[in-house]
Amino acid sequence: MKGRDTLYARWLSGDLSSEELQQLKSSGELEQLEAIVKSMEQLQLPNYDKEAAFKKLKEKRQKKPVAKVVGMPIRWMIAAAASLILLAVAWFLMRPSPEARFMAQNGSNQTFDLVDGSEVILNDGSEIIYHPKDWENSRQVKLKGEAVFDVEKGSDFVVQTQNGTVRVLGTRFNVRAWGSNLYVECYHGKVEVRSKGQQTILTPNEAINVVNGKMQDEQLIQHKEPLWIAGSSRFYKESIQEVFAEIERQFDVKVRHTQKQRSFSGSFQHDDLEAALKNICKPLGIRYTILDDKKEILIE
Repeated sequence: MKGRDTLYARWLSGDLSSEELQQLKSSGELEQLEAIVKSMEQLQLPNYDKEAAFKKLKEKRQKKPVAKVVGMPIRWMIAAAASLILLAVAWFLMRPSPEARFMAQNGSNQTFDLVDGSEVILNDGSEIIYHPKDWENSRQVKLKGEAVFDVEKGSDFVVQTQNGTVRVLGTRFNVRAWGSNLYVECYHGKVEVRSKGQQTILTPNEAINVVNGKMQDEQLIQHKEPLWIAGSSRFYKESIQEVFAEIERQFDVKVRHTQKQRSFSGSFQHDDLEAALKNICKPLGIRYTILDDKKEILIE
């Protein structure tokens, strides 16, 4: 707590580095600190008219003393305002830990640094949520979508997805969790993958695919980075609905289709929409139409 107090005090004095300022901004604390300061600035003491006060004093001295309610002295009002500030800051410090949320927009990848220096690169349309203030005690991240993690050594680092959990100590790995699939690749160190009572440990150049809750055989991979970093999406027995959803995210388009029960294994590049559609549709024997505005795709 003292460390945070010092950080807040240095922020008030304008003494933070750009990295510390970004840390406050990412955790959501900066916005709340600014709101507290703004509220305190709006507190105003009443104007004090010295001449009117002197006139009242003279009139009172000429009258007999009577019972009266004593108004709050100015210094008491200042003390009350200071107490409000202290209460506001105390509430701010003791409130539940705020969530930090990072998201990559459609058609773009974005890199974020966590509070311990671990790096996360989010694929388009993906997001992570974590608690910066609890990070020293619990390094846990909630992931929706796909991301590559470069984790600093330390306590267990846990990535939670709707389809399973990935646990590591310090390594580099990729997690893809869209729809009902969970796909994990390990590039350095070891990665533990758990899903619905199933468990495996991956070592470098190994990958695992969990399809509809069933863990498949481990795969060997040759690449040292996720393929999407280099502009390519790769699928292993994934629902065609998720494949078209990836087309939507990568090219920022809308795909209209009625395909549901089919799966797809293959890849496409992110720089050519028509070539990508051919790679997907031709092996499955389905046709597509790119509408005139190039923002909508019709799958027949």
